[in-house]
Order: sequence, then structure tokens, then C-alpha cells
Amino acid sequence: MDDTRYAVPGWMRVVLPIAGILLFLGLWQALAQLVVADAALLPTPAQIARNLRAWMDGGGFTPHLLATLYGTLGGLAIGAGLGFVLGVIVGEVRVLDRALYPMALALQAMPVVAIAPLVIVWFGIGLASKVALVAIGTFFVMFINTVAGMHAAPPELLDMGRAFGGNRWRIALAVKVRASLDYVFSGLEVCAALSFILCVVGEFLAANAGLGYYLRAASYDINAASMFAAIVVLAALASLLALAVRLAHHRAVFWKYRKQ
Repeated sequence: MDDTRYAVPGWMRVVLPIAGILLFLGLWQALAQLVVADAALLPTPAQIARNLRAWMDGGGFTPHLLATLYGTLGGLAIGAGLGFVLGVIVGEVRVLDRALYPMALALQAMPVVAIAPLVIVWFGIGLASKVALVAIGTFFVMFINTVAGMHAAPPELLDMGRAFGGNRWRIALAVKVRASLDYVFSGLEVCAALSFILCVVGEFLAANAGLGYYLRAASYDINAASMFAAIVVLAALASLLALAVRLAHHRAVFWKYRKQ
């Protein structure tokens, strides 16, 4: 079936999200001014923008931004990297698959936030605990997605690899890993959002810098504009990271997305 008549023009892919954001901001501005009318409860987008600009000009923005980025990206690189490598090995070795995969599923159901205080006790207050918390949370997502992707390799491609004389690990790397990329990048998109959440949780509980630390301090002062400013920055960072992962996804799995 030809789906070209349902395709969205390229210019609409840019215009529609911008229009949606502008509509959302307009509704927010109207709600804050006409309904709530109390900046302490719900500041307007303009007030949040002014607060964010003052925060940046004051020189305190960059240290908090870098602290959160270091914790998020460091933990994501370690957790997702280990999850991918071990997922490939476990997905290929049947004994390990049957021994470890059910346990990984059970551990993924455990809320990482629940062990956050214990992680802080182990690694202390600072960057190490945030990296560890993000790494633990993203590891299981990437591991499970990678194993599922390794199992989803088309049998005809595996038979073709054997017919051409490929050994076990050569077929695994050339066929199964490539077939698993769709699962891997889908898991990485989830990890991109999850990593910021876990990093902020760590900063909320015990940190001396970071956007989560700033957000907690603003909440103590009941400064809604500052709280929303930190939330806006976090949302922008998470969106940019998710967009980068999606672009890499479409590049890596080009045979699936080249017509879209």
C-alpha cells in the first residue's frame, strides 16, 4: 500500500511543533494572568524568561548546568555502554540468557529512586553518586532492549550468514547486532529522558551543585519563577538529547527510515 498521500511535508514538520509550542505558551500566559493572577503560584512565561535571563547574567547558571550535564552524560555513557555490551553477550550465549535475563527483568522493576539514598551513602555527595544513580537506571533499560533486539534477528539473515561461512560471533556482530539497532536506539531514547530524571533526583537528595540542587533551593524560598526556570532548562536539555539520539537512530537504521 502506498502511504505517500499520508506523508507530512517537510516544512510542516518544523512549523507544526513551533505552532504547538506557541499555542501552549499563549494558553499558559492567559491562565497565569487571567485566572491565577499570582506570580507566587504560577508565573507567566515572560516572568520565567526574565528570571532565567537574570540567572544567566548573574554567573550562577553555568556551574549548575555543567554539574547536571556531567552527572547525566557520564552516567548515561557508562550505564548504556555496559548495558549494550553485556546485552550483546547475553543475547548470544543461551546459558547466560537463561540465567541472567529473568533476573535483569526483576531488577528493572525495582524503582531506582528507592535505592538513591543508599547510592549516596556508597559514593558520597557529589558527582560520583549522580553518575552511579544514572548508570544503574539506564543500564537495565539498555540491557533488556539489546537482548530483545538480538533475539529479533531475522532467521533468513542468520541462515545466509551461515551459508557464507560465517562463524558464530561474526554472525552475531554482523547480523544480530545490526538487526538489534532499532531496539537499541529505542532504548537509548528512553535512557536519554530517564538519565536527567535520575540525575535531578540525586541532586535533590544530596548535592552541592546542579539544576536539581538549584530547583530544591528555589522551592525552599517558594520562588516559583526560579523553579520553573530550572524546569525549562531541564526540559530543553532532555529534548535536545532525545533529538540527537533520534537523529542518530535514523542515520544508523537508514534502511527503515530513509523513506520517511
